[in-house]
Amino acid sequence: MGFPPTKAVVGMIAAVLLMSIMSLRFHSTLPPSRPPHKRNRPIEEATYPNNTKIVVLNRERVYRQGDVLTAVIVARDMNGRPKTHDGDFFRARLVSYGSREASTAGHVIDHGNGTYTVQFLLYWVGDVWIRIQLVHPSEAVTVLQRVREVPNRRVFQCAFSDKQTGVTEMRSCFSSTNPSVPGHQQCDLSKRDANGTWFCQRPDILPCAAIFKCQTDVAKTTNLVRGLVLDDETKLFKKPYLEVELKGLPTPIRVLKSGVITPRQPPCTGKRPQALTHGYWSGDVWKSSLCNVRVFTKKDVQKCLAHKTVYIRGDSTIRQWYERLTEVIPLRAYGSSRLPQAQVFLESGNSSRWDIDVHFRFHNLPIQTHSWVLFDELGYTADQLDTIQGGLNTIIVIGLWAHFAPEPLQMIRSRLYAIKYAIHRLLNRSPGTRVFVRTGTTREHENGELLYYLLGSDWLAYQVTKEIRQIFGTDEDVVVLDTWDMTVCQPYSDHAHPAQPVVASQLNMMLSHICPQ
Repeated sequence: MGFPPTKAVVGMIAAVLLMSIMSLRFHSTLPPSRPPHKRNRPIEEATYPNNTKIVVLNRERVYRQGDVLTAVIVARDMNGRPKTHDGDFFRARLVSYGSREASTAGHVIDHGNGTYTVQFLLYWVGDVWIRIQLVHPSEAVTVLQRVREVPNRRVFQCAFSDKQTGVTEMRSCFSSTNPSVPGHQQCDLSKRDANGTWFCQRPDILPCAAIFKCQTDVAKTTNLVRGLVLDDETKLFKKPYLEVELKGLPTPIRVLKSGVITPRQPPCTGKRPQALTHGYWSGDVWKSSLCNVRVFTKKDVQKCLAHKTVYIRGDSTIRQWYERLTEVIPLRAYGSSRLPQAQVFLESGNSSRWDIDVHFRFHNLPIQTHSWVLFDELGYTADQLDTIQGGLNTIIVIGLWAHFAPEPLQMIRSRLYAIKYAIHRLLNRSPGTRVFVRTGTTREHENGELLYYLLGSDWLAYQVTKEIRQIFGTDEDVVVLDTWDMTVCQPYSDHAHPAQPVVASQLNMMLSHICPQ
């Protein structure tokens, strides 16, 4: 049974809207990170998608390309009672189907009282549909916050080996010091100047320096993480509270052609103009609202990167850039892992024809993986930046988020600050070096398993993305490539390793800053 908002409620929301929009900072497409109420609430008080309604303000007016379409979400619980606090996590899209397939993300404003404003910039002409998904109610967000801040809930196992004697010892390892193990029984393998921490139980025979390879201890991690959630709380990570689309409008909204000539986008210079959202998908091409992002052909990529060296540092989501460049340029590979059963964490390739070198290296632990990670192939990104010469023909690309999303927020924050300081050391000794930092993206959640949400929810990924924006967003020497909106409204299935058109559009963003014309 539905519970539509009354005219009085809509009027109240409209008044709140005007005040909110006047002071709005256009920088996100999802609610700000104000912590929701910490008090435990009965599940019956959680936001219930079937009772939560979308109201379009000024539904009957004529909309034209370039206008802003505004909707209001009125959150209600299972019994139809209005929510009175903040923190629900929504995913908002505006889409068109058929011959003009297009989509854009909506900007969500949390008013702190159970109501939310969603604004869509109307980029194209035609019929558009509002699609808003409740990803997590605020009650689930509270659980995610609490679990995230518990240190060492992910357990890793590392092998300590001596090649000469053949002795190998397996030990549990953690991303921060383990208070249950006496200090003298721990190996501190941290790197303080890179803000990197890694601790292992000390082997009986071998020295700490004998650490060889590491992987996730899935069984121990699963038991620890699931033990942090109460039985009633697990219901919040199932239907009907999880990733449910709200009931939308029965008919589309018609967008007419604007009578005003749309100005040409400025070239991508690194300056960050304010925008309601960052762009839209037109078919399989991303159209940026910030600057003129070109669509690079194979020949364009080759010419743009000719005589340049590209260093890519981060996780497997940014390794996709290396893989695509290897295919497009193409590159001849000349570096990889030593063990066939280990994932590739260190790769290099070059093109003698175009004088292009591209190097990829994975960030240091923690890394969530079933495969072995060779310890000596990993390096802290800050340390690696200190070894790069730099210069006008050097490009630095940094993208790390996925493996830090489950960790206490201070870990990625401190790691990013160490990287930021290393970037400026590099620029001081080698002015003209181009530096790009990419944000996080949405991802898949396998079979709806509770563990995947507790360790990899899109809410967790979005918190890392906001940290990246905050730390690098005002840095005039760094270009932030914000790819969050791009994946929120992508026409493809969510995946940590997105479809090739998404990767190509991400690369187009970077290349348009290097070669704007």
